[in-house]
Amino acid sequence: MGEDMGSALLRNVLEKVGLREPDASDYDDEYADNDEGALGEVHEFPGSTEPEVSEKKEVTEAQSQPQAPVFNRIKTSKPTSYNDAPEIGDSLRDNIPVILNLNYMGKPEGQRMVDFVSGLCFGLEGKLELVGENLFLLTPKGIATVTDQKQTPSFLPSRY
Repeated sequence: MGEDMGSALLRNVLEKVGLREPDASDYDDEYADNDEGALGEVHEFPGSTEPEVSEKKEVTEAQSQPQAPVFNRIKTSKPTSYNDAPEIGDSLRDNIPVILNLNYMGKPEGQRMVDFVSGLCFGLEGKLELVGENLFLLTPKGIATVTDQKQTPSFLPSRY
């Protein structure tokens, strides 16, 4: 070996982290000269060991059906101040639908709450729907809602 210990160590480290490909000269050739012959006899078995396939069937990748989340409760929230926002966020993050009644808030805080839940629903890929005057339905991702009325272009009530 014509290289010093430091360069060999550096080469090994670079190979381990993938910054250097091993050279053919890095491998020992001591096993190449080993011609001891066969290790044992090889016996062939009669017949094929492969399972017989009668016909080829087309294989298609299974597509997973999105499972609707199972929930057994809906949270009703009647916040009186913006300080109630974290509780609403926690419920929606835990995949619990929330009915949000903003009739107990003033206009500035109500607008702030609408801004918060809009961002919350967007970030969690949920939905925000106006279901009545100052009444919103917040649903997590994967929950479908069915309405009998077409949504108005703006989800904000006239009060906000």
